[in-house]
Amino acid sequence: MIRAAFAPHEPLRAHAALDPAAYAIICESLIAAFQRDGVTRALFRALLDGAGVDTARVYWDRLRLRIQPPGENHASRRLRNLAPHRDTWGSNLLCQINWWAPLYPVTPERGMVIYPAHWRTPIANTSAAWDFDELIATRRRGGDYPQLPVATGEVDKRGAWPAVIDPGELLSFSGAHLHAGIPNRTEVARFNIETRTVSIDDLTGHRGAPDLDHAAPRRPLDWFKRIDDETPLSAQYEP
Repeated sequence: MIRAAFAPHEPLRAHAALDPAAYAIICESLIAAFQRDGVTRALFRALLDGAGVDTARVYWDRLRLRIQPPGENHASRRLRNLAPHRDTWGSNLLCQINWWAPLYPVTPERGMVIYPAHWRTPIANTSAAWDFDELIATRRRGGDYPQLPVATGEVDKRGAWPAVIDPGELLSFSGAHLHAGIPNRTEVARFNIETRTVSIDDLTGHRGAPDLDHAAPRRPLDWFKRIDDETPLSAQYEP
């Protein structure tokens, strides 16, 4: 799909051959097509099943394609680098698990970084002022709204771990880990796929990461659908 979208350009360097507007249009179309594609979802479901995920008891978010070209010229919403954040600031589900996989080789200068020093150390953030319903409403009006809550305090970078894994490998980590996209200062783009999962057994059993600094006003449970049959988590769980 990636090669076809950027043809005749080589995907990792297509940004250098296209003006930013044309590049953004291709990326937006590709990302949307990827999210609708049933084959990719079936393949990733098989991958999760092979990793031991109980697809009858686990709910997942949309499978997403992320594209991060180098430099500062590509500022469209879907191509922005992600600032330090915990995914759980947005979901308010402390048992959330993240799954991340590169599609081309990555390096410490072009990937994702996890800050384990904040596993038990809070950090100031924008979760209290961030609202999922407002995000959706603003985007429907064509406006701009923060994609996710982000850290506003100083990040403790001790032990920072760049996620350098090979294509074909899969990284699984708690959504409560503080993490960020690494600003791409290389000459090639980054392509990765990712999703998030929640086990209803963890949720009802109150198992999860430390609750340190979460202040979002709601839990958008409709983000998550049961892997087996797409039943919304909101239909199976009432906080």
